[in-house]
This record gives sequence, C-alpha cells and structure tokens, in this order.
Amino acid sequence: MSSDREKHESLEAERDFLLRSLDDLDNERAAGNIDDATYARLHADYTARAAAVLRQLRDGLDLAPTVARPVTRRRQVLTLGVIAVFALTSAGLLVQSVRQRGPGGSLTGNNPNTTVPAKQREATLVAAVAQHPKDYAARIALARYYLGTDLRKAVAAYDTAAQLDPTQPEPLAYGAWIRAIAARQLKPGNRDRTLLLKTAFDRFNQAIKIGPGYADTFVYRAIVWLQLGNPKRAIPDFQRFLQLAPQDHPQRAMVLGALAQAEAAVNAGSATTASPTTPTTTR
Repeated sequence: MSSDREKHESLEAERDFLLRSLDDLDNERAAGNIDDATYARLHADYTARAAAVLRQLRDGLDLAPTVARPVTRRRQVLTLGVIAVFALTSAGLLVQSVRQRGPGGSLTGNNPNTTVPAKQREATLVAAVAQHPKDYAARIALARYYLGTDLRKAVAAYDTAAQLDPTQPEPLAYGAWIRAIAARQLKPGNRDRTLLLKTAFDRFNQAIKIGPGYADTFVYRAIVWLQLGNPKRAIPDFQRFLQLAPQDHPQRAMVLGALAQAEAAVNAGSATTASPTTPTTTR
C-alpha cells in the first residue's frame, strides 16, 4: 500500500504544480512577457493536464490507506482553495468559448472574425449597436466581445440585451456571473456584496426559468457556489451542465475535474453550512 500512497502524493504534487503554473502563466501574460497565442497554447496544455491528474486522484481515492487523516481547518481551507482556483480556470476558458461564438452559434463554435484586430472589431460592433440600438443580436455580440476586455461594459451590454429580448437566458446568466465577480472584491458582510450576490442568484434563477436547457447558467452558478465555500450546492449544477453540454465541449474535462473536487470536499466533511453572507436561494 505504500506504493499507492506514494503515487497519490506524487499526483497531489503534480496537481499543485500545475495550478501554480496556471497562476504564473496569468501573471506572465499580465506583465506582457508572453503573447496571446503562446498563452492560449500553454493554458490549454496545463488545464488538460490538471484535469487528467484530478481525475486520477478522484478515481484512485480507494487506493489510499484506510486510516483516515483528521480533517483539520487548514486542510478544509486548502481543499476549498484548490477547487476555487480550478473553477476560476474553468470560468476563464468558458468565457473564451462564449467570445468565439457568433449570434446563435454553438458552445464550440468558432468566430470567423477572430483575425480582425481588436480595436477594429470593437469599432465594428459599437457601430452596429449604434445603427440598430434595439437589435438583440448586435447587442449580445458586443457583450460577448467585452467579456474579455471590460466587464463593466460587458454587464451593461448584457443588461440591455436582457431587456431587448427577455426570452434569452444568456444575458441573464452572464450578467449574474459578472455581478458575482464584483461581489468577490468586497469583504463578507459588506451590504453591496450581499446585494450583488442576491441580484446574481436572482438572475441565475430567472435564466434557468426561461432557458432550462442553457448549460452555461448551471456551470457559472456552480462556480459561484464554490467561491462562496459551498461545494455541496455546486455539485448538482455541475452535474446538470454535464448533462446539457455536448460531449465534445472543450471544457468538459475541466468541469469534470471541478465536480470531482467538489465531491471530494463534501465527502471529506469539509463542506459545512453556507456562510451567513451566502444568499438564500432556490434551485
């Protein structure tokens, strides 16, 4: 059994290394030390390897010694921290999928205009909105563009798109997720944080009500639950995403890994009741 334990510890070390590498990669990109093409290639490689390691850890849990280690507070924090980082990685890659989608396109669709310079593409999208201010397709295309460049502008465009076509779940789901991102910047107990989270969950719920088959809503709501330290609530949303998303979805492996981590946290007893700042909501 010692060899199994050594293998398990080796996988844990590799997992930690890959997660640190993803953080380092983001820092290198922010500092301008690597170009977008190199970033995308390395990010995809690290992500795929991390997902594979996490699956191995999940599938090999029964190989660990039967004597359970006590679940310390530090271990709880580390476990939740790992799944939160992993979930954020998934979120970033899912955003890339959405930004590559054209109006009415699929989750895995590619935008034929990706070679157009960013400033030129932004100007074209802004002009389209100016010419057709009540056109949902023009507004949602602009919102998707701003996802990776300016979240303030993105949420404004998504909110307008939601008003233009109240039957579409996408602007509600992404408006909710951006609000959750803003809430993370505030301290627990802050009134604005509580309001942002409540609004986010209200919009998630509305998106599910009008579009129960829209997979993105479930994965982003799951990520928010993880960020709030509540993997138990995240599990059914991750599961629903996997039921709805196509089998060839490029981030399916990432979501499987995040689900495995959430389940491991719950099984280890590290999932407790939601914090007082977690909004009360229904699925």
